Amino acid sequence: MVSKPALSAAEGPRVNGIAVIAVSSLFFGLMAVLTRLLAGKVPAAEVATVRFAVGIIGCGFLFAWKRRRPNFAQWRLLGLRGLFGGVAVVTYFFAIERLGAAPATVLNYSSPIYAAAFAAWFLGETSTSMRRVGLVVATSGAAFVTFSTGSVTNPFVPDVGALAGILSAVTGGAAMTVIRKLRDDTDAITVFFAFCIGGLVVSAPLAAPGWVPLSGFPLFICLVIGVLSIGGQMLFTWGMGFTSATAGSATTQLVPVVAWTLALGWLGEPVTLLGVVGAVLCVSGVLLGVVPWREVIPARRTDP
Repeated sequence: MVSKPALSAAEGPRVNGIAVIAVSSLFFGLMAVLTRLLAGKVPAAEVATVRFAVGIIGCGFLFAWKRRRPNFAQWRLLGLRGLFGGVAVVTYFFAIERLGAAPATVLNYSSPIYAAAFAAWFLGETSTSMRRVGLVVATSGAAFVTFSTGSVTNPFVPDVGALAGILSAVTGGAAMTVIRKLRDDTDAITVFFAFCIGGLVVSAPLAAPGWVPLSGFPLFICLVIGVLSIGGQMLFTWGMGFTSATAGSATTQLVPVVAWTLALGWLGEPVTLLGVVGAVLCVSGVLLGVVPWREVIPARRTDP
């Protein structure tokens, strides 16, 4: 039997992708709560636009620091990353504005179950009966959260923000799958750069008509959101290079936990029984459907 060669010095140490993505989840949870603080002060599309602009500037500094240029060899996939990611962020921020950080984040972070489905269809990752069950459970939970946003007079007519949250989950799942494919041969900075460019193209036209001049506290929070986005997205994209789309995206279920905890303790957002049941079902369904319990994580590239 021929043994596998050890990692060369050039390949560097093995990285625990799940741990990296877990740290990024803390950034994203805080970002959701800060976005909610701006509700009614700055339109969601404008917050997203500032976030993407800060990301582009940050990428410029990173490329200069590492003395490298973006790798646009996979330009088609990079374009899809930007498009899907841009739509996911804009609809997610709109959902936060309408619903609050907790329910919007629960809806958005059901995206891993869609990532699992897309990865099975387009990347050839194994689809199992447990994943199909998880899809049903998570979708049921999303329906509970969606209908918990209905008014007293029209309980079965969900808020448009809930529909935006579902759209953000579907497009976010597509973006996760594209990231996983890109990370086979494209560095994390280039992937994030493409995300910011595509996101700016999506959000800026929506923000322009109702643009609110930024100064003081709103400007500061927008900039902090942009910085958290850089840190969280870079860690997430880097971590996805060391695990599968399903395992990595499942780890992001920490984000709803962080956002829900902060939204309740800091913002005092209201809680409904239907919403809580839906949140539990969403997280449970995602974990049931996409956690690869027996997966052996392969060693992959180490460039951030």
